[in-house]
Amino acid sequence: MKRNLLALTFGTLLLFSCSDGETKKQLSELKTELEQTKAELNNCSAELTEIKNTAENRFIRAKKLLAEKNLNSAKIEFQGIVDNFKGTNDATIASKEIAKIDKTIEQKRIEAERKKALGYKVLKPTTRVKYGDLSLRFDKIWKGKRWSFDDYGSQYFLRDAERGNSHIMARVSITSENNNPSLPPILVYQMNNGELKYLGTQGYKFRRWKDYGSYLGNYADYGNDFSHSKTIPFNCGIQLSNDDLKSGTIYVVLKKQGCFNRTKVDYGNPEIAYRESSCSPKRILKVEDFDNDYVLLKKL
Repeated sequence: MKRNLLALTFGTLLLFSCSDGETKKQLSELKTELEQTKAELNNCSAELTEIKNTAENRFIRAKKLLAEKNLNSAKIEFQGIVDNFKGTNDATIASKEIAKIDKTIEQKRIEAERKKALGYKVLKPTTRVKYGDLSLRFDKIWKGKRWSFDDYGSQYFLRDAERGNSHIMARVSITSENNNPSLPPILVYQMNNGELKYLGTQGYKFRRWKDYGSYLGNYADYGNDFSHSKTIPFNCGIQLSNDDLKSGTIYVVLKKQGCFNRTKVDYGNPEIAYRESSCSPKRILKVEDFDNDYVLLKKL
């Protein structure tokens, strides 16, 4: 292939009667053009870098990094403004932003040390939780032998704990901006040897029905349907062994994840229920987990 290419090149040179001097001249001109093109590309690259690093663009990148909670990278962008635009109003603003970032970083360091020293003692229970489209208000969380639900006026249902067991119950009203939300799990953990260990997940039961006919499913109860009612009351509960409940403080926790879905049951009443689907609670909870998806509702 190389021989053919050389032969073709040689033949072409002969065809056009190009002398050796002319060939060298052409090569020299091509080299000059190539060097000029490289220089232009370098200039373009330098101009592009300069445009990217204007104070305005650095501010844009820094604000984006702050929104992503990437404090250290945001600080680098602000520092670039201070270093490259000294004496300007932009540099003054950037210096103030750096001071804010330094203060935030220091506060986070102090808080992390406090949590490390105090452990789970830093956690404060709350009766109200809001995330996404949901707002939850807990009226009562307690331990007892009898769990009541499905009250339709003249009658309601009870679930008594078996001998040696108790229910951990929660009375909650849930408000949703969504017409068909998935509800979050209410979890029960126990403090054991300095760790919060998972015991179980409460089930959801409707607190009330308009009447017996709506409970049977003969007609709809819009008070138990988020597509018609913004707020629905529930009575939640789980049965656990008294031996487990006595061996350490009980922590009732909410995980900010929708995993209980509205379902039509195949048999029994009521015909509508909220059933669990892949809640995947952590088996061991650490203090830092409560900075994200987990919320302490009550200690028992």
